Amino acid sequence: MNNSQTLAYREALDKNPVSKRTWWALAIILIVLITDGYDAQAISYMVPILSEQWSLPAATFAPVFTANILGLTLGAMLISPLGDRFGSRNVLMACVLTYSLLTIGMIFTYDITSLMIVRFLCGLGMGAAMPNALALMSDYSPTRYRTLMVTVAAAGYSLGGMLSGLVSAALVDSFGWKVVLMIGGIIPIVMLPFIYRFLPEAVNNLLSDAAPYTRFRAMTKDFMPGWNVPESFNHLPKDLAVASGESRFPVLNLFRNGWARPTIFIWGTYMSMMMLTYFYLSWLPVLLKQSGLSINVANVMTSLFLLSGVIGALLISYVADKVQNKSPILFTMFVGAAIATLFIGFQNTNPTLLVVGVLAAGFCIIGGNLIMNSFTSSFYPDYARATGIGWGLGIGRFGSIMAPVLGGYLLASNTDVSNIFFIFIVPAAIASFFILFVRKPKGYQAPKEESASAVFHH
Repeated sequence: MNNSQTLAYREALDKNPVSKRTWWALAIILIVLITDGYDAQAISYMVPILSEQWSLPAATFAPVFTANILGLTLGAMLISPLGDRFGSRNVLMACVLTYSLLTIGMIFTYDITSLMIVRFLCGLGMGAAMPNALALMSDYSPTRYRTLMVTVAAAGYSLGGMLSGLVSAALVDSFGWKVVLMIGGIIPIVMLPFIYRFLPEAVNNLLSDAAPYTRFRAMTKDFMPGWNVPESFNHLPKDLAVASGESRFPVLNLFRNGWARPTIFIWGTYMSMMMLTYFYLSWLPVLLKQSGLSINVANVMTSLFLLSGVIGALLISYVADKVQNKSPILFTMFVGAAIATLFIGFQNTNPTLLVVGVLAAGFCIIGGNLIMNSFTSSFYPDYARATGIGWGLGIGRFGSIMAPVLGGYLLASNTDVSNIFFIFIVPAAIASFFILFVRKPKGYQAPKEESASAVFHH
């Protein structure tokens, strides 16, 4: 990968209008991530049914959820970085094929052990799919729309989780639980030819070819019909990638040449916000029921929590594309999450104010997480993009594991509902603090060898 070539490509991408091919790419990645979220959440709706059919208490399925989260974590941390070496599209297709076949494979499981193995392997594919999908979307989005486009794509995961519940509610009684899994497996398989046909490989992979960069030139004809790649591309030395800091071991790129400090703070932000997110997703219905609401109302409010987050992400991402430094926007979202959680703690017995608090919390928490994904996808250099997102999400999964455990402990200890919400203000406060220290290394955008403009004038 060549930094000067990449800067030249970025300049051209920003100067040209958004092509139809770019919108096609967004639509395909959005649908793929909807299937990812659908398949990830499907297990939650299957467990009550399998518990009854297998005559097992629901608590027996805890290892299945643990295996699923472990698979998601390892997939994000160990498999997604392969996209930076072998191409994000190639890895994405392998991941989609993996989780689609294994989602169908859930139909043939017959006990806890077999289900646990299938969900672990399925999690490996699902965990690596999003980082590589977002890396591709970031590659082909112009700067003026990048946050919005990547956030729209990332929102597909949340929409897929919601859709999984709606499909289960609509079809299980009439057609049985297996149809939910068949839908979750067949649709992503159908998407594979579209991924291959309409999504090019990542830019750093295309620029790793030998001159005259035939694949790169073919891609620009589709995504930027008005731009002719200058012949000066061919004159840049192939070993410039080494000078720019690219490592053969992808994760090391996150700790070289000044990237270590922001990487640590990004990981801390992800862990804190995913801890807060999964506290709400795991325990909000239970806590609202303890506050006096019916279980149906509590479930509806949890759905509104997710929906308001998607709406918040889309609205804020549009604003975020207008500013260069997005850290203050994320800081505001995370502070808002802390305030909303505090508000719910004080007003947990007032149904009307609870709705306001839950909507505000969803707007800031889910919305903040989605924008954080977009922020990370454009923060790292091209050669470390999938690795940066993957490890951020992977480290964040440890927060998602801690949240249900801590919430369960507090409930078992008969901690007052208000105090439980007050305790979970802490992760939001930590995330607000950490995001302020996330800055790119000095001089990163000005390679010493050549600037982008120099490439055009050779």
